[in-house]
Formats: sequence, C-alpha cells, structure tokens
Amino acid sequence: MDTAYETVETDVLVIGAGGAGLRGAIAAAESGCRVTMICKSLLGKAHTVMAEGGMAAALGNVAGQDSWEAHFADTMKGGKLLNNWRMAEIHAQEAPDRVLELERWGRSSTAPIRASSTSGPSEPTPIPGWRTSEIGPAWS
Repeated sequence: MDTAYETVETDVLVIGAGGAGLRGAIAAAESGCRVTMICKSLLGKAHTVMAEGGMAAALGNVAGQDSWEAHFADTMKGGKLLNNWRMAEIHAQEAPDRVLELERWGRSSTAPIRASSTSGPSEPTPIPGWRTSEIGPAWS
C-alpha cells in the first residue's frame, strides 16, 4: 500500500476547529506564529457551532448584581462544585471581553447583546440572542 504524505512545517498546530481552537489559532497568528489547523469536520461546523444555547458572559449591562463573581458562583453551583474552579474563574472573568471581541470581529447575528436569567440563581448572565452557530462565522 503506497500512501503519499505531505510534510508541513508550522509553529503551532491546532487540533480542532471549535471555539477554543479557532480562538487559539487567532491568538497564535496575532503573535506572529505560522498556524496550521486540522479538524475532522468542515471548518465552521465544529461542536461550538452545533451546540444550542447562548454564550455566557456577565456584561453587567442589565442588572447591577451581574458580575464575573456572580457568573463564577453560578458556574460552580451548576457544576456541583466538581468544576475546575480556576478554569471557571478565568472563564467568568474573561467572557465579557470575548463577547465584545466577537462584536468587533463582526459576529453574524443581528440580535442585540442582551441578557436573561436562565443560567443560574443569580442575576442575568447568558446572551440568548447569540446562538453558537452565529459565533463561529465571526471567527472564519
């Protein structure tokens, strides 16, 4: 069996084209690295895009109690305190900046940034107008 292989030189190899993979590839490229991305599905059709629901970020633009701390507490409670607390904390702290970053990059949704209280017991965090299927194209 004779199989032809191609050798590719790269600084960063990203495996997976979901939200995390795409964001990692963007960060690496912005720092000057040559980036190669591989995925088992079509680019733009990975799990992040196929998932239902909104994007969680405490923007603090609806209720005064909406904060990264409240988002973090809700995340930990929702995960029955089994979550990696440091990852949950970083997510809660950085999610608002990522939402605004997607907005600058031209997310494809026409829905306004808004919040609802569907993620946990405290004040609003999710952004239901932002389907993950609308987030992927902004990264393409």
